[in-house]
Amino acid sequence: MLPTILLVLFGAGLAGGLAALFLKNQAGKTSWLCLGGTFAGGAFLASAIFELIPEAVCDLGWLKALLVGGGLLLGLRWLDRRAHHAHAEIHGHHPHGGSASSSLVLGGMLGLHSVLEGLALGSIQSGAVQQALAVAILMHKATDTFALAITMGRKGASHGAMIGATVLLSLATPAGAWLASQADLSGAHQLHGTLSAATAGTFLYLAYSDLLVPELKEKEGRFWKIAAAVAGFVLLAAVASRHAH
Repeated sequence: MLPTILLVLFGAGLAGGLAALFLKNQAGKTSWLCLGGTFAGGAFLASAIFELIPEAVCDLGWLKALLVGGGLLLGLRWLDRRAHHAHAEIHGHHPHGGSASSSLVLGGMLGLHSVLEGLALGSIQSGAVQQALAVAILMHKATDTFALAITMGRKGASHGAMIGATVLLSLATPAGAWLASQADLSGAHQLHGTLSAATAGTFLYLAYSDLLVPELKEKEGRFWKIAAAVAGFVLLAAVASRHAH
């Protein structure tokens, strides 16, 4: 059963990344890419608020979760400002929104989180519990790869880079499940909580600074961008709520 579950999760990841690639291929229709970005931003906010932060607090407590997540958020803000200043000094102007390293940071955090999900999935012996967790992961797997590919597309990444990142992120959960069969997972709760807090901080920062605010500052298509952001938020909030129950 587990190999079938992992194959489905891999397929869902590929579908999300390819959907973003399709939007990029719509020549002259950059508004579709913008809508995809705000949808991903709303989804990231909901994922952080309703899924990642509660997981981090459960494993670490409020103080440690706040220190890890908040510290990373502030660190990303500092790095982002440094990158903007360096770019402005070299080119003599201020760049438009978003850190050049945001795609790399996002891909790394999503990859680590997906590996950890795979570890949890592969370590569960009960078939019913394993299937329930698989459904929860499945509901946001396509959104994860979609968000990463959208972010890369908005930064001007090539099709090959977007496809490569999509494949790697789609493989992360199956890789984690394989590692679960090879590793001793005792004491993994602290690692899970730390990574959840770090991912929440990353999601909140990228949603605010890279996916939502730069787009919503522009008047063109603002209504539809807001609608896309709300749709992403509501979808992931509903998924997280079902997972919690």
